[in-house]
This record gives sequence, structure tokens and C-alpha cells, in this order.
Amino acid sequence: MCGITGYRVLDGDARPWAEGLPRAVTSLQRRGPDDSGVWFGAGQRVGLGHRRLSILDLSAHGHQPMTSACGNWHMVFNGAVYNFKALRAELEPLGHRCAGRGDAEVILAAFAQWGPDAVTRFVGMFSIALWHVPTQRLHLLRDRLGVKPLYYRWDGDALCFGSELKALRAFDWPPVIDRDALLDYLRYGYIAAPRTIYERVSQLPPAHRLVLDERGGPQLHRYWNVLDHVGRRHDRSEDELADELEALMTDAFEQRMIADVPVGVFLSGGVDSSLLAALLQKRGGRQIKTFTIGFDRPEYDESRYASDVARHLGTDHTCRVVGADDVRHLLPRWADLYDEPFGDESGLATFLASQLAAEQVKVVLSADGGDELFGGYASYTAALQQWAWIEKLPLGLRRAAAAAIGGVGASRIDGYLSARPGSVAGRLVGSPVSMLAKLGARIDARGIGEVFDRALAHFACAELATLIGRSDSTRDDAEVYPGAAGEKLCLWDLHHYLPGDVLTKVDRATMAMSLEGREPLLDHRLVEFAFSLPFILRRGSLGPKHLLKKVLHRHVPPALVERPKRGFALPLKEWLASELRGCVDRYLDPRHIAQQGLFDPVTVGRYVRRLHAGDVAVCQRIWLLLAFQLWHERWAS
Repeated sequence: MCGITGYRVLDGDARPWAEGLPRAVTSLQRRGPDDSGVWFGAGQRVGLGHRRLSILDLSAHGHQPMTSACGNWHMVFNGAVYNFKALRAELEPLGHRCAGRGDAEVILAAFAQWGPDAVTRFVGMFSIALWHVPTQRLHLLRDRLGVKPLYYRWDGDALCFGSELKALRAFDWPPVIDRDALLDYLRYGYIAAPRTIYERVSQLPPAHRLVLDERGGPQLHRYWNVLDHVGRRHDRSEDELADELEALMTDAFEQRMIADVPVGVFLSGGVDSSLLAALLQKRGGRQIKTFTIGFDRPEYDESRYASDVARHLGTDHTCRVVGADDVRHLLPRWADLYDEPFGDESGLATFLASQLAAEQVKVVLSADGGDELFGGYASYTAALQQWAWIEKLPLGLRRAAAAAIGGVGASRIDGYLSARPGSVAGRLVGSPVSMLAKLGARIDARGIGEVFDRALAHFACAELATLIGRSDSTRDDAEVYPGAAGEKLCLWDLHHYLPGDVLTKVDRATMAMSLEGREPLLDHRLVEFAFSLPFILRRGSLGPKHLLKKVLHRHVPPALVERPKRGFALPLKEWLASELRGCVDRYLDPRHIAQQGLFDPVTVGRYVRRLHAGDVAVCQRIWLLLAFQLWHERWAS
């Protein structure tokens, strides 16, 4: 795991870019504290930079930037290609020799042999930059699911790129906030590819390759698409498919244990992480290390479930209980962890878990992706149930009902009820009255995609119009994807929420501790298998994750893992109203908001007053605004 950066200048003075490259490399030090390097070519009109976290082959043979034996290719690489031994066995009879034992040399030899299409042979996670001398082309590549990040900026004359936005900022260009990206952030809590918080700066989408030559701007090419695998039908029995799934997972999990340093597993005690730990403990031949965190508020602390699973499996388990003070000390680092606005508060817990794991290991496996692959999110259940009821009503009637409820205002009902925690009205929060207000925002939806999109939104359109002066969404909804309603939701999350939120969270949290995070459930072979299944096998008689649970129950008793999913849920509502109140008052001071000029200070002040009055419904909006202000003070002030 490493950090990469670089640039390519087509027109203009290349010296400022060459001077910026060492700064960009330094900005990524936490991603790779073990080694660094830079390379310049074409009269300094191209440069590559690298920070190394030594995981495979700890010798100097893994130093980057790396040049192919033929001299035609120069490369920097972040990530891991787990099938490198098989690739090396295929390349050696073709005349390629690798001096070291790691994957980087093999990857470079593969490009020298097969060109950029070699990426289709890789099993792993990666972001790669390649300079091809004969064609004078820069190639940027990102793995199929977007586990590893890659950002770039193109201004018409030059392109710079990096594993994080802070590396791009080191090249010293004038940043301008993209208002469409800001709208996305407020709606969803994150910014998905290809957009970033800055104008003219993009994320390379997962499963894409970018090519820049001397003839013009960047060209994007998709090299893999999960939609090619959706909807296949299997003629095998459910038990046979469970056997195949277990075999695929076992291979994927064991590949991600390959390292020359200690490896551990994040264990929450839920379905996905328990299955990961179970298969590794069963097949690994050694006691695996597992890690979890708990919270000092009992109603949020689920660490006991992880401990129960660890005890059953016999893992070497470590748990740490954290509280509001840990979070308060972490908040000043939030904007350096996530160098564009990021509102998933579980990133706090993921960082604290990474901090714990880094005390004992240098690689940690995280069981993300199971919900997207096997329909596990509760939001799917809610959206499907709501749409099943909504679609039975005539559209005209639904529009009239939405107008009637909207006349009162969902946020007004929401605020009236939740701001009175001690009254009868306050006890109606979550009741049919409150649910009616929320349903009014969805009842006139034209399909499951709109229902899902509106359910995900943290701010209603009317609130956004008041807060930032616009509310129009520019994102595709789930309707663009094929298949039945549930299939559409899984595919939407796979393309948006998974890379934009979940994988961003894990990458930044682990890298901040110089810890390599690996995602075994996102082996592309597993993804292809999951989406080829009939949806009834992903959400069947065992509920969400039906086939996954069939495999898990072979190794872990259902009683240990069958409970409502919480993930790393923090007591954020309680903390914002108590221990973190000082942070809220400081960063959301309406006078400061007015000077900033991005948000309506009256609206922000109203949210803060509602929070202090005990309004739990406004907590998520407060947190999103607070997280943005933390970012703005660090990067935009």
C-alpha cells in the first residue's frame, strides 16, 4: 500500500510542476513512511512520485518509481495484485525476470508484455500510473471496485494526479469549490466519482483507464463492467451454489493474507466480518488477530458480540472501549484524514479501530461489500416496502397527497415533534405522524429509484433551496440500472455509495495509521458471482444476505450473529448535544457562516437552536455541516 502522484505537461513551463512534485510526495508520507522516490522524463515534462509502505518484498527491489527492463515503461503503483505469482509464472517463459519477490515488478512486466490491457488479468486493488516512452502517453488505471483512490486535475495544458487531493494541492493551483459537488455532499454525506469538491478536478471512476497523449485531453476507457454479469441463471441447487460461494471466498480471503508483515481482521461480530474471520481461522493454519472497538455508552456498545464470535472461533482478539474524549481529540484531524468534505461519522470509529490494529499489525482485512453484493442494507427493505405500497396508488392521487403534506412541511412537522422531547408530541417521533411527514416526500415518486434517492437524502429539497440556494440533483438514480427493484438498489450502491463513502472511509482511516486495508469480499470474481445470482438467493428465506448466511451458519451458530445491523454506529446524537457542543457552537456560529458566504446563516442558526432544544432529528444535518466546516477551515479558508 502506498501513495502515488505525478504530472504531465503538454504546453507551458514545466518547471513549476517539477518543483511541486517533491511537495506532493511529502504530502502522502502517512500512506508510505518506509521509502519514497521521484522520476522525471521528457525534459521534466512528465514526473512520477511514490511513497512506499513495505508489505511484500521488504527489500530495495520494491522501490518506486520503477522502470521496465526494456526501458519503455515507467510506473508508480498503489495497492496489491494478489495473483502476481501466477502472472510471474506466465511471464517468465516469455523472457521476463523479476529480481524481487513482490508484485510491483510483476505488474510492470505484465504491462511491458501485454500493454495497458494487462490490467484485465489482475486480481486485486490498485491505482497505477504508467508513462510509455515510445508513444509519449500517460496511463492512469483504477481497480474494478474503486478500493484504491485516484484523483486528477486537467487544465487544458497539464494534468496532475495523486492518491489524495492534498497531493494535487501541492502543485499550487487556484481551488474553486464545485457547487454541484457541495450539493451532493449535503444530500448524501460524500462526493462520488467522477466529481470532487473542486472544479476541474475529478476522481478516476472505478474500472477505468485514462490515457493522455500529445493530441489533446484525457480519454477515459472502461475495462470492466459488473452489468455484463447481472442476471445470469444458474441451474445448480442452492447447496451447490453455497459450496461455490464458500470456495470463492476462501480463495479470495487467503490471497489477501499474503504479506511479509503481520496481518489482522476487523471484527464487528456481524455476518460479513464473522464469516471472514471464520474462514480464515479454519483454513489459515494459525490463530488470526481480530480487532474491534466499543463505546462507553452501553446502548451503542456491540463489542461483546465481536468478543463472543472471537471466542467461538478462537481468534487472538483485541478490543478497546472509546468515548467522546477520543472523538473530540480526533476532530481536528478530520480534514487531514478526509481532504474533501466527508460526512460519514463512522469514519471516526474506523480510524480508532485502525489506530488499535496498527499497534500489532501492518495489514488489516475489512469485510466491506457484503451488503451491496447480497442485499443486506435495511434501507433496501424500507425502500422496497414503501415502493410496493406507493406504486399501487394512482399517480394523480399521490401527487395530491404529496402537495397536501408538503403544504404543512415535513421538516416543520419533524422539528415541531422532536424539539419537544418531554411532551406527548415529542414521544410521537418515529410514530405514524412522523412517518407520514417522511412519506410525503416520497409518495409522488415515479419509481423505486426516486424513493431510494429521497430516503437517502439528509436534507429535503426545500431545505437545500433555503440553505444553499439550490436543490436540483445531478446524480443518476437507481432506475438507470437493469433488473428488479432490489437489484437496482444494490447496483446503485455498488457504483456510488461503496466507492464514494465506504471505501473512501476505510482507505483514509487505515492509511492515516500507515496500515494497509484489504477488502476480500470485493474480489471481482466474487462480485461477478454475486450479481449473476437470482436476487431471491441474495435476499431469500433467511432474509438479507441469504446465501451468505447459509455459508456462515456452517461455521458460526446463528444465535451469535443474527441481530439488527448497526456497524460502527457512534453515539453521535448524544455527543453533539453534550460533550461536543462546544465544537458545534464554534464552527457553526452564524456570524462565521455569514462571512463564509456558502450557507444561509439563519437556517444554520435554526438547526443549532433545535439541537440545543433536544431535537434529535437535526443531529445528522448538524454533523454534515460541522464536518464541512472542519474541512473548509483547513483547506478553503
